[in-house]
Amino acid sequence: MATTKGIHRNQAAALMAGLATYEAQHGALPGIVQPSARQTLIEQMISSLRRIEYIRAFPAQKIAAIRLEPHSEQFDPLKGAYLLGQKGAIDEAVWMTFVATHFGKHAVDGWKLAANVMGSFGGVIWTFDNYGAAPADFEAMLHAHQADLTDPAISGRYSNHRQYQSKSADIIATVFSTFNSWLVANGDFVGKVRSIHQQVGQEPTLVFRALYRSMRTVYGFGRLGNFDFLTMLSKLQLAPIEADSVHLSGATGPLAGARLLIQGNGAAKKPKEIEAIVDDLDTFLNVGKQVLEDSLCNWQKSPNHYVYFKG
Repeated sequence: MATTKGIHRNQAAALMAGLATYEAQHGALPGIVQPSARQTLIEQMISSLRRIEYIRAFPAQKIAAIRLEPHSEQFDPLKGAYLLGQKGAIDEAVWMTFVATHFGKHAVDGWKLAANVMGSFGGVIWTFDNYGAAPADFEAMLHAHQADLTDPAISGRYSNHRQYQSKSADIIATVFSTFNSWLVANGDFVGKVRSIHQQVGQEPTLVFRALYRSMRTVYGFGRLGNFDFLTMLSKLQLAPIEADSVHLSGATGPLAGARLLIQGNGAAKKPKEIEAIVDDLDTFLNVGKQVLEDSLCNWQKSPNHYVYFKG
């Protein structure tokens, strides 16, 4: 069994019990009537928990400054973002998290695409401060390297979560400019969070929801980009937030997984109805909304046989 080794291996029984308790109160979940499907879903949840644990283990590591350098093979924007956050450079840390989220880490290419764009293919490094001082120069750089961007062997590839994003210089420039506008709308990120606290209070899930809704102005991120970005800010300890919901409206893979779990081949429900059921399921599993969103997406790709998915 795939869950017998590694961290969180001891949670399989608790997850199995949580599913059984939910079904005792709400009826059987059609998608996991078969034991193989039930076991596979649990294994995917444990894989998701492990991916989160990888990020949460950063505080115990000694992260070198070289992780911030896109011209280095050791570039890692997530570790770099954590390091910046610990130094109090919050806007730079949030910017680095944005870069990591938008391009993602490809299963083969790693952070190559993020490094090439942020590092101008060996030129200027577009930190938050550098971009803010010269956004037109950033766009000009993209146009100068349009041929390089078009060739994945040179530029690298988006991660699986971002695989449908464009490599058009104009589109990438728009993504960066709209994100920058979102980030500085209240002066800085701390100001943005403070403004939301004044509106909805400091409860982490309410702040997450408000930030999620505010990100509609960021071009090309959409439901998945916003969700991934904000949950990463939480894991990197850059914002006092926690996902309030699995946010299935506009989703593809996670919604398909949730439909399969809840409906099987039964009558269709609206995305918001399914979302509410999955959110309620978490009260029995206590794994968090991101784990459910991620594991349902991966589970529906292979419901009866565990497959590890990455990048």
